[in-house]
Amino acid sequence: MLPFQDQEKSVFARKWAGFISAMWLMVFSGNYAYANYSEALKEVLGINQSLLNGLSIARDIGDSGGGILGGILSNYLPQRVILSTAAAIGCVSYGANWLVVAQIIDPLPYWAMAMASIGTGACISWMNTVVFNASVRNFTRNRGPVSGLFKACMGLSGAVFSILCSTLFSNSPAAYLLMLVVVPNVFCLISAALFKPVPTASTQEEEELERSSLVIFNSIASMLALYIASLDFLPSAIADNSAYQWLSVSVLLGLITAPVVVPPLLLLKKLEMERRLLWKLWTPEEIHTPEADEVKLPVSEVMKGETMETSETPVPNTVSVNWNNLEVPLLTPLPESHHTLSRRGMGNIVSEVIMLQKRLMSLLFCIRNSSACTLPFSPKAGVLAAVELGTDTPTVSLLWKWHYYVLYFSLFCGCGVGVTFNNNLGQVGESLGFTSVSIFVSLFSLGNFFGRIISGNISEHFIRVAGVPRPAWMGVVKVPMIVLLLWLSTGSVPSLYVGSLILGFTHGCLVTLVIPIVSEFYGLEHFSTNFVLTVTYQVAGSYFFSTMAGYLYDRQAMSQGDLTCYGSECYGTTFKILALLLTIALALDFLLTLISRPLYSKLRDTNNSR
Repeated sequence: MLPFQDQEKSVFARKWAGFISAMWLMVFSGNYAYANYSEALKEVLGINQSLLNGLSIARDIGDSGGGILGGILSNYLPQRVILSTAAAIGCVSYGANWLVVAQIIDPLPYWAMAMASIGTGACISWMNTVVFNASVRNFTRNRGPVSGLFKACMGLSGAVFSILCSTLFSNSPAAYLLMLVVVPNVFCLISAALFKPVPTASTQEEEELERSSLVIFNSIASMLALYIASLDFLPSAIADNSAYQWLSVSVLLGLITAPVVVPPLLLLKKLEMERRLLWKLWTPEEIHTPEADEVKLPVSEVMKGETMETSETPVPNTVSVNWNNLEVPLLTPLPESHHTLSRRGMGNIVSEVIMLQKRLMSLLFCIRNSSACTLPFSPKAGVLAAVELGTDTPTVSLLWKWHYYVLYFSLFCGCGVGVTFNNNLGQVGESLGFTSVSIFVSLFSLGNFFGRIISGNISEHFIRVAGVPRPAWMGVVKVPMIVLLLWLSTGSVPSLYVGSLILGFTHGCLVTLVIPIVSEFYGLEHFSTNFVLTVTYQVAGSYFFSTMAGYLYDRQAMSQGDLTCYGSECYGTTFKILALLLTIALALDFLLTLISRPLYSKLRDTNNSR
């Protein structure tokens, strides 16, 4: 039996079974689902909009605070324990909301509902922490595309649950919450059993296989996103038809389960690659396998075309190699003359080949772990060079790194703008004269999905090709954000269509790029806690910018003598302020790009050396 042994098959199966289970977990995580039952919760509890917003903030606090706790625990506990605990928290938290909305029990006190909201946020955060932590370790050479795919699947979760609920339960909020009690937690337990750490790609062939497989997975996810978006543009006469609704759910579930066909195709491709490799090394007549353990390798292959000259010492026609006892890969030695072979003997050549292999492995170790052999970066990098970038950095130490605050503020501005625009999209549309903003929500979601998919793949490609720092792409996507915010501030109706799509796209890019950037800047050893600390920018940005937008909106509405504001002035000032802050963040992205160039040049060289 040649290279692809049973142990490798087991690793291959665990790797892709866990990957698919993680995709399903993200699709059914229940993220972005709060809006679908918040109105029913408000009515049953008898609370005003401010108190309802308080429950939403409590959910965000659970997302951030629970994420930090989950990140710390993930450094000490197995992934299956974290995911099982997340399932238990989700069951209790969503269960409390379901019992109240379904009026099975009397409404709980406000503080208890706030705790339940914190639990729902923590549940999703723990799922995300495990998935992203394992993905950047299992796919170290493709961490950008993998992170983008998982983030994109997570963004589809609310829409998937909405379609299922509208078809199966006629948009019942209680039934919607019951699905959140059951479905995410079932897939959480499935991922706990299947999604485990596995060795990352160690050869160029395995890396190429990963890339081709991710193309297939991204294609399936893109078809799912386009299908979901197309449902919002159908005439109501078709969309309300019962037969069509069941057909749409069947197609939806078919696209969600489609990834299961990819691993068998990958296995066939890998076996075909192995067969072709063997065919190149040996022709059928040159292979002698009396017991399928020993093969005869022609010395003519070792000689690499050297002319055989007459010698006093006969040269054997074959070299026996026992595959069961083979401990190092069989390497083809450098060409030598027949006299040299006769004089030194095959045993000496094999010893030198093994020594050469050890030296090459040491060189690769130095390339991958430069701090163990030389200074991390050349002194020529300049005074702005952050020599600690690329090394494992404890979470507490981040608070003493100036470049961490630069990264955090850039994300605070960029992602905070995206979240604020999405949260206020209803009021923005209303101020410009729209009675329904569903089309703008769909455009934002569609752009958000493709931003998450594309940013990971594009940034990874340019790292391999030219060593382009990933923070450069954070600056690139901020340019259209600034232009569109200034356009939106004029009150132009077309700007809302274009802005919804493009701002969704740029927001998806930013929330995806942060995952590989944190792992590349500060290492994998403390990635869990480093990541969840960093993503607090989303809560901070959302709270700060949403509060500012609400204050300016209410002040303008009062000047019009109403609680509802109409006209471009409702959000005009807000959009101009956001554009100014994004301009500052763009300058900071340029700074991050400069100081990280040595790091990404090293990553490029490491990839090219393989």
